[in-house]
Amino acid sequence: MDHCVTTDRISHLLTITRVFAAPRARVFEAFIDARQMIQWLGPGGYTMTHVEADVRPGGIWRGCMRSNDDGRELWHGGIYREVVPGERLVFTFAFEAEGAPHTLVTITFEDRGAKTLMRLSQGVLETSDEVDRYRRGWETEFDRLARLLGGN
Repeated sequence: MDHCVTTDRISHLLTITRVFAAPRARVFEAFIDARQMIQWLGPGGYTMTHVEADVRPGGIWRGCMRSNDDGRELWHGGIYREVVPGERLVFTFAFEAEGAPHTLVTITFEDRGAKTLMRLSQGVLETSDEVDRYRRGWETEFDRLARLLGGN
């Protein structure tokens, strides 16, 4: 036998890189200020109706997004694991439905002149379809964030 591979589960990690036309401090603030978060969070077809964020290691964040089509509410939240102002956020993410998987989200911020390079990773997701759904959601949110920041 040339090789042997055993896998209990295939791991899927979502990664997104985006440049925002705003200084790093301004972009970071949009990720930690609930008044700003409520304006851009929520994937296409959903509106955020509630956001709370105790942005410190061990602090809890929680939000509710409402479907624009049928009014269904999806509550979700997590715990901040790392907060490095202007540089890095690490937090857990899970929908509040029983049995919903928990993922870990890591977001970093870097200066690119007057712009900011943001890198997001989220995992581990169960399937490649789930990776695609989360990617589409984050991308529509980041489009809204770019508009809020006044660019892109």
